[in-house]
Amino acid sequence: MISHVYKPKRKKNGKTIVSRNYRGRYRLDGDFAVTEIALRTTDKQVAEKRLAEIIKELEQERVGIIAPKLQRDSAEKSLESHVKDFLADLRAIGRTDKHIDLLRRRFKRLISDEGWTRLSDVTANNFTQWRSAQADLKPKTLNDYLSAAHSLMNWLKDQGRITDNPLDTIKKVDTRGKQAKRRAFTDDELQKLLAIAGSNRLLYLTAAYTGLRLGELRQVLRADVVFDRERPHIKARAITTKNRKDALVPLHPLLVEEFNKVWPKNPQMDEPVFTIIKQPDAQFRRHLERAGIARIDALGRKVDFHALRYTFATKLAKSQVSQRLAQELMRHSDPKLTAMIYTDATQLPTFDAVASIGWHQNDCKPTVEDDPQIDPQNTDFWGLSLSQFDKEYEDISIPEILVYHPLSPALAPVGTGGQMVLRAGVEPAHPKALPPEDSVSANSTT
Repeated sequence: MISHVYKPKRKKNGKTIVSRNYRGRYRLDGDFAVTEIALRTTDKQVAEKRLAEIIKELEQERVGIIAPKLQRDSAEKSLESHVKDFLADLRAIGRTDKHIDLLRRRFKRLISDEGWTRLSDVTANNFTQWRSAQADLKPKTLNDYLSAAHSLMNWLKDQGRITDNPLDTIKKVDTRGKQAKRRAFTDDELQKLLAIAGSNRLLYLTAAYTGLRLGELRQVLRADVVFDRERPHIKARAITTKNRKDALVPLHPLLVEEFNKVWPKNPQMDEPVFTIIKQPDAQFRRHLERAGIARIDALGRKVDFHALRYTFATKLAKSQVSQRLAQELMRHSDPKLTAMIYTDATQLPTFDAVASIGWHQNDCKPTVEDDPQIDPQNTDFWGLSLSQFDKEYEDISIPEILVYHPLSPALAPVGTGGQMVLRAGVEPAHPKALPPEDSVSANSTT
């Protein structure tokens, strides 16, 4: 190990200038490089003591006697400060303001309800007790709180502020059969909604016939709408889409007509197409009520603004669009998401599909004589020729021989007793060529 203190020197105008404060140099056993550190003192004895304490602390960290300095400092820091650092890092890597604000509100409730002030307060037992007391939160929401807390603890672990995630052992709440599901709008319901939509008519139509999400529609500019005669579309910019990828969203010809009805003569191309209020969900619920559309159906499924995206996927399925093409139009990474989640199976023509199946009396099935599996086994099939023995006894059918005559133990009926029969050359003995039954029985007993 190497360690010593010194005052740095430098040249200025030909003169040697010595620093007032001491610095330290050290290299612990196993290190390859020498580390320098400012000791911020003019007293040599103080500098040597500070350097010795630093080296002692590092050696104790290496053997596990004490935690690393970052973890010790993090333990003294308030939990709210850690949350601020975490959210700032999320913003730096490009998470949306909506996502960050949602996490902030969840952390605020956890810290307030549990009285968490330091990292040491966050334990699996504390969280499970808090979760058990939340009668007003649904199972999915409870899992969202757990995911938020998990993401914070994992980030702290990756930063080296804690050694382990204290919430790793907590299991999610079972949401099967408890989570509200969405459904698509029927054609009649969509017509009723559009009838009372007013200024939101184009917004609802675009959502139902493009599958664009509310957040994506909010950021569509007039410059993004291209009225090309053959390929009209909306340019979904990567900065606005959920998967952060550019996309060309095709426009239905009749939807283009709807755009043209409200399109200004001299539009400002950098202004948004849709005016969306701050609380669109509340407005949408009011429109559902005015249209006489039940928000929850008999199967417990709900309709909201995002259900218009479900409507688009269901319309694609009803129009027999291929699954791969539907996945592309929905901009999903997994075809199962398109087929199993976003397609409303209750609106598919399942009854018509069953009714279209041919009835058994009308089905054309091959006869025994025409069956390719049976024909080669028939002796009168054109591809086979009869043996000399078969020609002599062709008036006796093969099934009759197999069922009623004891040619072999395996094929003989139970009454034959499974007795062996005499053979005539290389071909099976024919019943007319067999000796009397008494002689066969006598021979079989010897």
